[in-house]
Amino acid sequence: MAGLTGSPALAAYGASKAALVSLTKTLAIEWGSAGVRVNALCPGWTATDLNRDLWSNEQASAALMTRVPMGRWAKPEEMVGPAVFLASDASSYVTGQVLVADGGQTAT
Repeated sequence: MAGLTGSPALAAYGASKAALVSLTKTLAIEWGSAGVRVNALCPGWTATDLNRDLWSNEQASAALMTRVPMGRWAKPEEMVGPAVFLASDASSYVTGQVLVADGGQTAT
């Protein structure tokens, strides 16, 4: 998400994620004629061990979820469906795209 929206106090992190979005699109153009599809999955706030200190802290979690229309953290397994879609023949004509699974955060 940090590559798609502003990330106050996380400029370097956001810039690195934006670079991945650009790399996705560029490689899709460069490799498309060889039949290689390149897409990105951009998950929103997902409750993983990496950010346990945020989702396990009731006050911090509540503050973050005010910007997520679905009002909750994603479970890691909720990223499986989008990842399988991008890896499957169901997305055989999809390349250079960023699939956002963020509970509606970027819609706000």
